[in-house]
Amino acid sequence: MALVDSGQVTPPTARFAISAELVGRDFELARLRDALDGAAAGRGSVVFLAGEAGIGKSRLARAVAADAAERGHTVLWGRAVSGPTPAAYRPLAEALSSAARLGVGPAAEQLGPFRATLGRLVPQWRTDERRPLEESLVAVAEGVLRFLSDAAANGVALLVLEDLHWADPETLAIVEYLADNVAAERVMCVATIRHEGRSAALELARSLRARRASALLELLQLPESDVAAMVASCLASADVPEAVVTLAGRAEGVPFMVEELLAAALSSGALVQDSGSWRVAGDLDAVPPSFAEGMRRRLSQLDPTGQAAVVAAAVLGRAFPWELLPAMTGLEQEAVLAALRDATDAQIVSFDQTDGTFRFRHALSREAVVAGFFPPELERLSRRALDVVESAHPSLEDRWAELAAELAVGAGDRRRAAALFLEIGRRALEQGALASAEATLDRARSLAPPGDPTSGEVDECLLQVFSLAGKLDRAVEVATPLLARLGGDPQPVRRRAEVHLRLARAAIAATQWDEAHAILERARLETMTDPAEDLVARLDAVRAQTVIVRHPEQAPAIARAALEAAERLGLPDTACEALEVLGRCERQRDLDAAEEAFGRALALAEHHGLTVWRARALQELGAIDMLRGRPLERLKEARELAMANGALATAAVVDVQMAAALVLGDDPEAGVASARRSAELSRRYHLDQTLASAVALEAYAHARRRRSLEMQRGIDEARMLAPGLLDIEIKTATAAAVLALVEEDREAARRHLSAGVGAIARAGADHSVAPAVGLLALLRQLDGGDDLPEVEIPTTSVHFLTAALLRYADAVVAGRAGEPDRAAALVTEADAGLRDHRWFRNLGRRLVAEAAIADGWGTPVAWLRESLDLFQEEGDEQPASACRSLLRRAGAAVPRRRGDTGVPADLRALGVTSREVEVLRLLAAGLPNKEIAERLYLSPRTVERHVANLTVKTGVSRRAELFALAARTVGASMA
Repeated sequence: MALVDSGQVTPPTARFAISAELVGRDFELARLRDALDGAAAGRGSVVFLAGEAGIGKSRLARAVAADAAERGHTVLWGRAVSGPTPAAYRPLAEALSSAARLGVGPAAEQLGPFRATLGRLVPQWRTDERRPLEESLVAVAEGVLRFLSDAAANGVALLVLEDLHWADPETLAIVEYLADNVAAERVMCVATIRHEGRSAALELARSLRARRASALLELLQLPESDVAAMVASCLASADVPEAVVTLAGRAEGVPFMVEELLAAALSSGALVQDSGSWRVAGDLDAVPPSFAEGMRRRLSQLDPTGQAAVVAAAVLGRAFPWELLPAMTGLEQEAVLAALRDATDAQIVSFDQTDGTFRFRHALSREAVVAGFFPPELERLSRRALDVVESAHPSLEDRWAELAAELAVGAGDRRRAAALFLEIGRRALEQGALASAEATLDRARSLAPPGDPTSGEVDECLLQVFSLAGKLDRAVEVATPLLARLGGDPQPVRRRAEVHLRLARAAIAATQWDEAHAILERARLETMTDPAEDLVARLDAVRAQTVIVRHPEQAPAIARAALEAAERLGLPDTACEALEVLGRCERQRDLDAAEEAFGRALALAEHHGLTVWRARALQELGAIDMLRGRPLERLKEARELAMANGALATAAVVDVQMAAALVLGDDPEAGVASARRSAELSRRYHLDQTLASAVALEAYAHARRRRSLEMQRGIDEARMLAPGLLDIEIKTATAAAVLALVEEDREAARRHLSAGVGAIARAGADHSVAPAVGLLALLRQLDGGDDLPEVEIPTTSVHFLTAALLRYADAVVAGRAGEPDRAAALVTEADAGLRDHRWFRNLGRRLVAEAAIADGWGTPVAWLRESLDLFQEEGDEQPASACRSLLRRAGAAVPRRRGDTGVPADLRALGVTSREVEVLRLLAAGLPNKEIAERLYLSPRTVERHVANLTVKTGVSRRAELFALAARTVGASMA
C-alpha cells in the first residue's frame, strides 16, 4: 500500500498492478468447476486451456487449483520448459516428484510393479531392481494413471500441466493416454497451451476435442468492460482515472499486458496514490509502448545488485535455482534475496508458493531480459553459470544436465554441449523415451565438431534408438557414416559388428526380413576376421529370427549353433532367443519337441532371473496347450506374470490367446470374457491388431450363439481395425462359416472357408493349424467339388480341432472307398481328440453321419441321437432338425421333441408344428421349396405339403402373405 507521511506521497510498489481477482472468465471457470465436480463423482476428464501469451491461462488454472485445494483434493503441478530439445517427461516428473517429496499421493509400495516404471520420473523411487517387462511408453502412462488414481483416494487428484506447447513427445502421449482412460477415475488434468503458431500440443488438444475425449477452452481477449474491471481490481479501487483505463486499453484485452502497463505507469511515477485516491502525476503517453522496452526500463530502476541478480537468473532459465546466484554474481546470499525481493516488487520475477521456487513472472519477462544481452555478454555469463552448475552438481543428475547443456550452447562450447546432450539422450533411452532420445541425440549430432570422438558415440546411441523404434531408413542414414568412420581396420571389428546387429534389429522391427538378412551377412563377414564367439552367437540368434521367416528349413541349424555357443559361453539371454526359434520351428510338426525347447527356455529364464524371456517362454508353452486342447494354466500364469510386472500390453496379447482357445469350447461365452479383457487393454494401448483379434473372436462366439447381427458387426469392426491382416481374415471367415453351419447353409459355409483358407495359403503362410482347413476338408468330401484346387489341404495338423476334423474327412473317404472298419476307426480317433469339446464332436458326427448312412458303415444312428440331444440342449434348431431328418432316412425312430419351445406362442395356438416352424424359418430367409427340402432332408413334395398346411392354419391365401408372416413371426429368431 502507499505510505503517506507528513503530506509526502510515496510511489507505491508495482504489486498494486496485480489483479486480486479473476476477471472476465466466469464461463471458463464454471466449466472447470463442473469438470472438478464430475471428477469427484468418478467422471474424470482432461481440459485444455489455450490462448496467446499472457491471456490468463495460468491464473485460470490457479483458480481451479485453489478451489480444489479448498475442497481437500490433491493438487499436483508440473511445467514444461522452453528449449529446442525438451527433456523427456519433464512436466510429469516435476509433478510426481514434488508430490512424492511432500508425501502427497500413494506410497511407492501401493503402486506395485509400476513403482519401478515411475522411477523414471521420481528419483527417490529408482532402484536396482529388475525392470518391468514392458519398457514401453504405455507402461509409464499406465503408471501415471495408477499414481493419480491412488492419489485420489480421499477426493480428486488434480494434475495441472503448464506450458504444454513446450512439452516433449512422451509427455504429450501420456496426456493423450489420460484423456482416453481417465473417464472412470476421480482424476482431472488441466493443461495450458499457447495457441499462436503450431505445436504438437495444440494439435493434440484439437484432435482430442474432435473425438470428444477432452475439452478445449480457448481464451479470448477481454472486452473493454472487463479491462476496466481488471484495472479496478489491480489498483484496489473503483475510482480510477479514465486516462488509466485508456492506457490499459493498449493491452488489447490481454490480462498480463494490462498488469504490465499499470506496473510501468506505477514504477515511472506517472500514476500515484494520494490520500487513498489514484491520480495521474505524469505523462502516461510516455509509458513504454512495447513490453520489452518496459521491462528494460523496470530493470534499469533496480540498483546494480538487483540488476546483476536478475541478469544472472535470466541465463539460468525462466524458473531458476536462486541458490546458484551468489556464486554467479559474487554477492552474499542475503544480498541476492534482497535483490530478488526488489525484482518481485518490480513485477519482474515472482515467488511460487506451490513449490517454493523463484521464476520470471512470465516467459516474456525472461525473454525480454535475455534480449538485452550482447552475444559476448551472453557467452561470458553462460560460461560462468556452467562452471557454477558443474561445481555445485558434478554428477549433473536429473535436470542439471539439461541446464548445463543449454549453458554450454550459450557459452559457445559445442564439444561440451554435444557430450552433455549425448548423456541426456542416453538417459532418455534408458527411460524408454525414444522420441525425446532421438531429438536430443540429433541435436548432439549437429553440435559435435567434425571428427570429434563424441560424434561416433552419438551415432551409436542414435542407432540403438532407431533399432528399438524400427526406423530402418534413419538407422541406415546414421550407420553409413558411422561404419565409414570405423573403417576396415581389424581393431574396431566388434564395434562394426554391433552396428550391423543394431541395423538388423531395426530391420526386424520393421518386418524387413530380406534387408535384415543382408545386414547380418555383412556382420558375419566382419566377424570372420575376429571371430569373437559371444558376438557370433548373438548374431546367429538374431539371424535365426530372420531365417525362420525366409527359409524356415534353415533356421534350426542356425539356432542350434547359437544355442551351443551361448550355453558354452554363459549367455542365457542368447540361449533363450535360440531356444525360442527352435521351439517355433518344431511347433509346426512336433509339439513334443517344441514343448521341450520352450521348457528349456523357461528353466533358463527362471534360473537367471530373465523376466522377459520367462514370460515369452510361458506364452509359447501356453500356445502349445491351446494347440493340444489342454487346460490353459500356463497361459494364465503368463498373464499373471505380465500383470504383476506392469506389462499390460503383454497381458492383452495373452488374453486374446486364451480367448482363441475358450471360444472353441462348449461355453464360448467364457472366451468372450477373455476377449473383452483384451479389447479393453488394447484400446487403452492402441494395439489395433490385438484389438482386431479380440473383436473377431467375440464375433465367433456370437456366431456359435446364432447372433448374426452382433457377429457381422464384430467382423466389420475387426476388418476395419486391421485391413488385410491374414489372422483376422481367417478368424472372421471361420466365424461366418460357423454361423452358416448352425443355420445348415453348407454352401455359404464353404464360400467363407474358401476365402479365409485361400488368403492364408496364397500368402505363403502356414495354414495347417487353422480349424477352417479341417471344416473345409470335411465339407468338400461330403459335397464334392474343389473350391481351392491350387491350395494343398494338409493331411494332418498339430491343432487338436483341425486334426479331428481332418480325421472325420478321412473317414468319409475311407467309407466311400469300401473300408468301413477304417472309416469307423477314424471317427473314433476324431471323437477322442474332441473328448472335451462336445459341440464340435457332435457337429462332426452329424456331418459324417450323412456319408455313413449313404455308404453303410459306422453307427450313424447312435451318433445322430447323441448329436440331436446336444443341439436341442443348445437351442441349435436347424442342426437338430437335420439330425431328425437323417434319423428318418436311416429308418430309425425319431425321439420326441423336448416340448415345443421352438414354436412361438401365437403359432402354437394355431396348431403349427415344430417341423412347420422350421419350414417357416427358411421361408423367412427367402429360400425356395427346393432349397428348403435340401436343408431339411425332405422331398420337395413334402415341403409343398407343409407350406399348404401353413397357409390353412394361418389363414393366408398366398405365398407372399405367408412369407410376410414368416418374417414377422420367426424371422427375428434367424438373427
